[in-house]
Amino acid sequence: MGVGKVWKMKFLAILVVVAAISFSLVSADYNTVKIADKEFLLKQKKIYNLLYYISQPSLVNPSLYEEGRSYNIEANIASYTNTAAVKNFLYLYEYGMLPRGELNSLYYPKLREETEALFRLFYYAKDFDIFYKTALWARIYINEMQFSEALYTAVMLRDDTKFLQLPPPYEMYPYGFFNSEVLEKAHHAKLFGKLDSNKFGGYDTYIIPANYSGWYVSRDYDLEHKINYFTEDIGLNAFYFYLRQDHPFWLKGEDVGLQKNRGIDYLYGHKQLLSRYYLERLSNDIGRIEDFDWHTEFYVGYYPTMTYHNGLPMPQRPYWSKFPYYKYKYMKEIEDMESRVSAAIDSGFVLDATGKMINIYTPEGLNILGNILEGNVDSCNPDFYGSIDLFARKIFGYNLEPSTPYQIVPSALEFYSTSMRDPAFYRFYKRIVSYYYRYKMHQKPYNKNEIVYPELKIESFVVDKLITYFDQFDTSINNGLTIDDAKEAESTLIKIRQYRLNHKPFSFHLAINAEKSTKAVIRIFLGPKYDIHHKLLDFAEYAKYFYEMDNWMVDLNAGANKIVRNSQDCFFAIPDPEPSEIVYKKVLKALDSSDSFSYAERIYGFPERLLLPKGKKEGMPFQIFVYVNPVEGEPIPYMSRVFGGYKFDNKPYGFPLDKPVSTFRYDGSNMLLKDIMIYHKDETELNVTY
Repeated sequence: MGVGKVWKMKFLAILVVVAAISFSLVSADYNTVKIADKEFLLKQKKIYNLLYYISQPSLVNPSLYEEGRSYNIEANIASYTNTAAVKNFLYLYEYGMLPRGELNSLYYPKLREETEALFRLFYYAKDFDIFYKTALWARIYINEMQFSEALYTAVMLRDDTKFLQLPPPYEMYPYGFFNSEVLEKAHHAKLFGKLDSNKFGGYDTYIIPANYSGWYVSRDYDLEHKINYFTEDIGLNAFYFYLRQDHPFWLKGEDVGLQKNRGIDYLYGHKQLLSRYYLERLSNDIGRIEDFDWHTEFYVGYYPTMTYHNGLPMPQRPYWSKFPYYKYKYMKEIEDMESRVSAAIDSGFVLDATGKMINIYTPEGLNILGNILEGNVDSCNPDFYGSIDLFARKIFGYNLEPSTPYQIVPSALEFYSTSMRDPAFYRFYKRIVSYYYRYKMHQKPYNKNEIVYPELKIESFVVDKLITYFDQFDTSINNGLTIDDAKEAESTLIKIRQYRLNHKPFSFHLAINAEKSTKAVIRIFLGPKYDIHHKLLDFAEYAKYFYEMDNWMVDLNAGANKIVRNSQDCFFAIPDPEPSEIVYKKVLKALDSSDSFSYAERIYGFPERLLLPKGKKEGMPFQIFVYVNPVEGEPIPYMSRVFGGYKFDNKPYGFPLDKPVSTFRYDGSNMLLKDIMIYHKDETELNVTY
């Protein structure tokens, strides 16, 4: 398979999950649900045991604690396929690694080196039994955050742990998802919580009501707090965590079997998130994301009201503040990096580590550019181009430099699970994605013949009434807290109850006429119609603000075809995962042969609840762009270890809205632009039949 096809496949895959994608897929061939056999169930049980109260390993599962203590890595070095990696880890461990209880972030070189060494120790275990014993040992002796990071990554990438389910990150580390006000109450749940009268599963369940941070610290000039329900949504932040975990920037793709399209995944994935974020801003009368200048005050502040598990508060950024003087060294570096990237895009060439000039206006070029911008280890010249992503996070976090390598106070931007809470995230990713647009603008625009397929005609498109609302969701967080004894762990649940955005199920109804039987791809994009001043937007100019709601393959018959597609079928979206205590009990029942355990061949996805922006009570106009094209050649299969398996066509990501179109107004027979309204209702109105 050509390199061009490979990167196209991958990108589509990650985007599958990013609420905006551009690949194609046969509905029967993705996200397969399977019934677990005994081997899978035993592995699943062990993974959950490894991640059960990892901060107190001696208090729960004492037999596992003893098994971990008795394991000797050095004595079993022949049980690993890469002994050099084992020796490297043992060298680091002998001279002291990050102590337990301290904070770990992959954006600090020494901590990243230690985390990677632990991951490789896990990854190179010859079989699952050795991997499990190694993890039992590490669970006792290694920093908890390094342990969970390395273990999650290893489970995703090892062949013998494929599609084993992992506890959602908000269950493992609630400090990264909920405010300190809420967690303080959770630590004293019996005083501040409400005991649920329904003793579900035999647990004493305490409910802690939670709001978003905006209600506590918002100011009149702080418009961003209007969308805290979106930026602080735990499902969205968990999705971003997994999106970045799919291609860890610190791992070389060829070392762990990743396909060579991480750069384009990175760029298009963030482009899609920005498009979705912009629609939420519009729903709350907030305009486009502002630009910024490194040499003037940064206008957007951030007051996270969050505290890490060791008691340190998450750093804040005042409104309209100058960048701290101790960030100047990063600012000089990032300006040099941006200058080099701009020159590369405008000239069409990048300089690799050997001094060779590489043309980036090729099928592989966008992937090369994405690797450079992220600064991942597959970058063709990391010393020259650096990492704009990493340096931007360092600057905007406003956190102090560590006094020692192990005394860090990371900002929200230095963890994936908290990044999207900070408004600066969207500003600097707008800057990064601008290079994606700049690259596309240098390419030859599509002409009419490249995007119009007269043999296909969309006769009609109708979508059900679109209604959003807020409803309550409960999140179990006890696994991420400290307990007094094992009995408490087995009998008590602490849940955070929070209102989150949701929508009524809806369906797309299409009538498509085809000249002959053909396999085709249907893409559905959602985007703005007016700006916040109710000025009509030009579709051709604002097409980049549209995100793909769905993308799937169909077999069309000659003549008329009626197609119905439900919102719950959007292949990149998932419902909220079941709490771990429920999943674990299902695994135990299946092992007892009293029930079967089914699982989807993916770990996570984009929250289905967030397919639609909030809209407005009186209804808010948006536009849906529907596009259908024939599949040219055989569908291209792809498998993501995080997001599942899919099939794509060979069109670029975001096609046909990925590039400007010259002298054409998107009015071909195989495309349609539809005005729609999104209504937001409160709880009392939901009882009314619509």
